[in-house]
Amino acid sequence: MKITTAFIALAALIGAGVDAQANCPSITVRKEVRSLSPTEWNTVSSVVRTMSNSGWLGWFAHIHNQYFGVIHGNEFFFPWHRRFVRDFESIAQQIDRNFALPYWDELRDFANPAASEVLSARLLGTNGQGDGCVRDGNQAGLTLNYPNNHCLRRRYNAGNRINAWYSPEFIQSVLSRSTRMSQLRSGIEFSLHGAVHLAIGGDMMENYSPNDFIFWLHHANIDRIWSVWQTMNPNQNFWSMDGVDNNGRPMGYGTPIPHYNDPVINTMRLGVNNMCFFYDNGNSITSGRRSLLGRRGTKKCIPRLPATLPPLPPLVDGVFNNVDTLPVPADTYVQVTIAQKLPPVVLDKWFPSFTGGAAPNVTAGAPSATAPSAPYVSVAIPNAPYVPDTIPSPPAYSNVPPPYSYSTVPNNGGYSTVSDSSVYGSSNSGSYSTVPSNSGYSTASDSSVYGSSSSGSNSYSTNTENGSYSSASDSSYKTSAEQDGEYSSSGSSSGLYTGSPLPSDSVSSLYNSSAAPSSSSVYSEEYHAFDPVDESAPQDPVAKGLKYPMPNPFPMTAHFIKMHNYPADQIHKEYLIAREFVQDMNAAGYQSPFAKGAAA
Repeated sequence: MKITTAFIALAALIGAGVDAQANCPSITVRKEVRSLSPTEWNTVSSVVRTMSNSGWLGWFAHIHNQYFGVIHGNEFFFPWHRRFVRDFESIAQQIDRNFALPYWDELRDFANPAASEVLSARLLGTNGQGDGCVRDGNQAGLTLNYPNNHCLRRRYNAGNRINAWYSPEFIQSVLSRSTRMSQLRSGIEFSLHGAVHLAIGGDMMENYSPNDFIFWLHHANIDRIWSVWQTMNPNQNFWSMDGVDNNGRPMGYGTPIPHYNDPVINTMRLGVNNMCFFYDNGNSITSGRRSLLGRRGTKKCIPRLPATLPPLPPLVDGVFNNVDTLPVPADTYVQVTIAQKLPPVVLDKWFPSFTGGAAPNVTAGAPSATAPSAPYVSVAIPNAPYVPDTIPSPPAYSNVPPPYSYSTVPNNGGYSTVSDSSVYGSSNSGSYSTVPSNSGYSTASDSSVYGSSSSGSNSYSTNTENGSYSSASDSSYKTSAEQDGEYSSSGSSSGLYTGSPLPSDSVSSLYNSSAAPSSSSVYSEEYHAFDPVDESAPQDPVAKGLKYPMPNPFPMTAHFIKMHNYPADQIHKEYLIAREFVQDMNAAGYQSPFAKGAAA
């Protein structure tokens, strides 16, 4: 497929961010994918197939691949992906103005994700077959063209099942415990974000994961969670921007977003500055009339969902049998059950914002048949921080060449050693190495992928860990226990943990860390959805009468940690916190309404 001049011009227009400060002529409302009408879903599915056939999916996969080492593991994660996802939506709306990117509320499916209607032939398709190819869903039969011609591949992390990932209660705890964006970012990126990529496998486990439409629904949901956190405590959270970039440099409102050269602040408020969308969970703010740059902003209110909603699905033995028609996101719903069902000692430990006066105002007893009004009350947004009109030039990211375009070389399964100018433009160096059609992706050197000026330290080629992508035996398809080079915590981690605050270890003898998994075995042991049961122990969930205990989330694999250049010690601590959270929820006799279906 040859990319036309008009195609490149449109890409450059969006990539340059020339319309970043324009007012929004209209506002898109992003809905949970299961709530779309047949007409809305047909529009989405048709546009995605058009984007794939015209090369746009490959173009976005290319951009994500080129900036992979820059946009993960640091505070570019939220703003870069918000801008990236919005650009995808903008291109889609050039094809059909009725297009609105849905999100996938993955939290309601956490216990048994593979059974979700989202991963069905009607919507996004099921698991890959023996060759890894997905043969149903909205991308069935498509040939993806990046980094070479191939089918859409998936490989679930437990055969035809998917191991449990992070619960809505845990994500609500991350939201509650995070007082800065950097805390939220690590808490979300190292949990739900990574878990979904790992669970789906195939293209979703590669640097070019935007090939799979799941990527876009997943990152729309990650972005939605950021927007929810912004409005939970707006005076503290809404304009929170701290932390560092991939090179350790402090970030601020004026820090340019890689590839877009647009300041971070222009992504922080929905409804203005090209962020022309809201989410259907009501955390939207009134659209402004000017850019945030060079002004101090005005106070706005957030209209929330009305108190009267469609009836919720019935609870049977404390859980939903069917979550597909839930009218609110799972993280919103569990605010009610958390506040009603957990004792103060657990709330203090895991949900400090609730005990600080931010918990929903609910009465004791079972959840009502309709969602309560308290979580949807309007909240005031503080004034926008002042940013000078002069924005500094973007810092140099030597390991990422300007991604102007790429061309596909037919019939050889990859990229040829074409001239530099035909790949990146005459002023850039570097090209893709030739890849034989039967061997997957090459382990090209840094210089062959990113040009001779690349430092290599943050460079990523498009290969899997063992340099190939060919069969079900590929290491990228193995569970954590099968990955070569499993991580085992062997050194001190003091001073390395900078994520969400560690819960107190001294709350009580029941809710403490003493029963947490051994720190030396998390990444070397087999995964168990449920920890071994001691029926005589007071924290035993069976003794607490739980029919559906909360399962442990699946841990991040050594391959995934290495691929993202994540700090292994921090990942290790984050996972220990998640395991401790599960133990405390089960020990408290808390029944998650979404826990049905987890496999032991």
